[in-house]
Amino acid sequence: MMEGTGFRIVHQAPDLIEVAFSRSWNISRRGSIAPLNVEKRYIMQRGTSGFYAYAVVERLKGWPDTVMDQLRIVFKLDKDRFDYMAISEERQRVMPTQEDRDRGKRLAYPEAVLLTNTSNKALEGEVDDKYQYSLEHQDDRVHGWVSTRDRIGFWLVFPSYEFRTGGPTKQELTSHVGPTLLGMFGSTHYAGSDIDTTYRSSEAWKMVYGPVFIYLNSASTGSSPRVLYQDAQLKVRE
Repeated sequence: MMEGTGFRIVHQAPDLIEVAFSRSWNISRRGSIAPLNVEKRYIMQRGTSGFYAYAVVERLKGWPDTVMDQLRIVFKLDKDRFDYMAISEERQRVMPTQEDRDRGKRLAYPEAVLLTNTSNKALEGEVDDKYQYSLEHQDDRVHGWVSTRDRIGFWLVFPSYEFRTGGPTKQELTSHVGPTLLGMFGSTHYAGSDIDTTYRSSEAWKMVYGPVFIYLNSASTGSSPRVLYQDAQLKVRE
């Protein structure tokens, strides 16, 4: 995890603030963390139901060779609240819980589990596998979770996919049981080591990942979760 040890205000106005949490690398930390300087930035604006997040990642010439298998922003939501996942108009549903997976039967690889003893009996006999919820970058403009009890939604909006490695047809994970919400910037999923980000000591490098927009919305009691998803889709066009 890229934990910030420094803090600064990047920009402040009456109705907006941008803050940064930074972590610097030095040779005394060799082997303990990746040789990268990382600055995680968040932008909050009055009257906006959400916030922007992005990262500035850099390395200086002469730093050790390294390979970055993946870089992502992750949110672990309240498991007692969020139970419905939506990644597209056609692919959304009530999800099993982590406890359901733990009680299930492990199949050919760890991510695939046959649900055999679920809290929601409608899910009995299904297979849960986080790779079932993958999308191509070009189709992954907004995805997230809904609390069907409280009728609130928590969404990750990609204004663009130009900062994501692999191009528009690269498949990537979106969300999975947890409830876990992923914003994958770069990874070897579906492509292997050929798409790794590889750094050489002779090279300096700097990259901005994002921004993404974290959007929260709500609907009246009795509304379909699809109403919240459709509202979140509108944020992509703003």
